[in-house]
Amino acid sequence: MSDPVDTSSPLKKGRTLSRCRYASPHSDGGMAVERLTDDLLVEILARLPVKSLCRFKCVSNHWLALIHHPEHRKKLPQTPAGLFYGSANTSDWLLKSPVRFADFPGRCSPPIDTSCAFLPNHRRVHLLDCCNGLLLCRWYVSAQGDEFHYVVCNPATEKWTVLPDSGKPTSEVATTRLGFDPAVSSHFYVFELINEHEQLWDPDIVGVAVYSSETGGWVYKEKKWNADIRIINRQSASVFLNGYLHFEADCGGISPCLAVVDTKGETWMNIDAPDADALLDGFIQRSQGRLHYANFQQDEDGFTIRLVVYVLENYQSKEWILKHSVDTSYIFGETDSHFRLDQDFEWIAIHPECNMIFFNVGWFITFTCYNMDSGQVKLISGPVDGKPPYMPYVPLYAELQPLHI
Repeated sequence: MSDPVDTSSPLKKGRTLSRCRYASPHSDGGMAVERLTDDLLVEILARLPVKSLCRFKCVSNHWLALIHHPEHRKKLPQTPAGLFYGSANTSDWLLKSPVRFADFPGRCSPPIDTSCAFLPNHRRVHLLDCCNGLLLCRWYVSAQGDEFHYVVCNPATEKWTVLPDSGKPTSEVATTRLGFDPAVSSHFYVFELINEHEQLWDPDIVGVAVYSSETGGWVYKEKKWNADIRIINRQSASVFLNGYLHFEADCGGISPCLAVVDTKGETWMNIDAPDADALLDGFIQRSQGRLHYANFQQDEDGFTIRLVVYVLENYQSKEWILKHSVDTSYIFGETDSHFRLDQDFEWIAIHPECNMIFFNVGWFITFTCYNMDSGQVKLISGPVDGKPPYMPYVPLYAELQPLHI
């Protein structure tokens, strides 16, 4: 059973917010909108476009709490406030916060400490993953040493918890990912993908250690994929959806695939990626409640000619459905010798509720958005000092029992 969720105001006391200007007064001095039940109000908000819903977060504390309540997250579109990213400059570790954040234009949410300054010794924090409002970090015991603890925190509520050690040597951990779905449960999961320690070059994943905030402990399970699975890139995107962790992998040393494992280490799947001969590594994201995969197709001469976006139809058939396709010349124009997709392009995100793709392009790191519906390409941020991984952030204002100081 899920832990109780506190729906009290996430805003600081003393802040005054305007009422909805469309509300009409009644003879008894009340407002018509105040007479609506929460269920009816949620049904109305669920029919609004994403931009309008974002504006209505500012109507009142109560509306903000309704929109971000875990029970309503499946009905209401969740708008990213921005994205976390890594720093391209490692020399300013002690001068700037190691946790970097870029706002999306037009956000309408209460201010959030995205630097994680609420954590003790926050300058020794290394961000690993972000999932549905929670962050997974390594919290180093000292600035010089390698000893660390995992910390899961919520920047919106400034609550956090330190995890016990898994017992696995750091050298055997290929990557660590976070799984959390507040629409299903208030509990989170941390996945350590474990390498074959005897393989020095491109080791296979031999198992997974999973921490559950419900049990407060780790369990380790040996792999049950029907092929040898290797991590393509430690910084590549992963997706937690339907109770499964999905990550990009190399299948049998032959072709790219998606490796899938559940929170108990009992269900293991590997799904072939579409367009296995594409130039770039594919990109997976959760959008509109479904698993999306984006990549670029090549022609017979090896030139990149088309952006394609697929949606996984179901896990049983492992079938991908083509959702969108567009010529790369339409997005980037006529590229010249100074621009190569295999060198000067980085995936950032697919919008969780809209048909939009965010990416970096060119020698200077610029956040750019492509709208699959309108076909518009828009620069949303100028050059920044950033590098992968890029992690979209949707604030979660609910109080979670597994997080505590």
